[in-house]
Amino acid sequence: MGNAIRQAREAADTATRVVVVDSASTDGTAERARSLGCEVLPAPLGKGAAMVAMASATETPWLCFMDADIVENGRNIPLTLRKAIDAAPESTAMVVADFDDPPPKPILSATISIYGPLVRALVPEADGRFGDRPLSGFRAVRPELLADDAPVDFGIEAYLNLSAALTGRPVTLTHIGLFKQRFRYKADMGGEIGRAILDIAVKHGRLDPALRPEWDAWVDRILKVIRTYNGDLSQAEAYLKRLYAAMEEPMPPRFP
Repeated sequence: MGNAIRQAREAADTATRVVVVDSASTDGTAERARSLGCEVLPAPLGKGAAMVAMASATETPWLCFMDADIVENGRNIPLTLRKAIDAAPESTAMVVADFDDPPPKPILSATISIYGPLVRALVPEADGRFGDRPLSGFRAVRPELLADDAPVDFGIEAYLNLSAALTGRPVTLTHIGLFKQRFRYKADMGGEIGRAILDIAVKHGRLDPALRPEWDAWVDRILKVIRTYNGDLSQAEAYLKRLYAAMEEPMPPRFP
């Protein structure tokens, strides 16, 4: 968290608030943030809930969100996002930071097998617009994208991508180079991402609500495979074969 706060302060001007949103943590996050001289905003549990709480607590035209677990990065991430905002058209809805992973590269299971296929099938105008890391937590967002129906969990980035794409407004992708992070394999995140995409598909008439259970079942089949992998590189090749085989299962129909 200290690295993220330092970068945010270096990028901020006198009119910019640097806030740590404490999402009902129990690990002393709020106390540590205050000890570093940072403003703390209490929020309900969940990443999406924390982001919506921040949007509700400000009237700024832009919100710059950062994951707090920056291990090291040669580039100031919020400053890079700020420069991208300055260079973007006024109508831009969002700026997303893409990045590269140092070796060994993680397997982006949910991106490969849930986010990508569902987006291509249901909201194709969002496909390919957000780089190799479309679920990046580093992004600058127009607050109005964070509506009351935003997911409270890790589906929030998928929700923001699709919401921005559906507005028809420009989206900017900016690269922050090599980024070292504490990558964790969390299978349940895939379910939250899938749920966010399917919710939007139903809301916008891309999927008949009566067929939603069949799509939920499709996601569950993928999740069963994702849960078999914990990051063991010796098992990566066999795992990817299982994952791609599961993805070959036909998707359900969108309409009767």
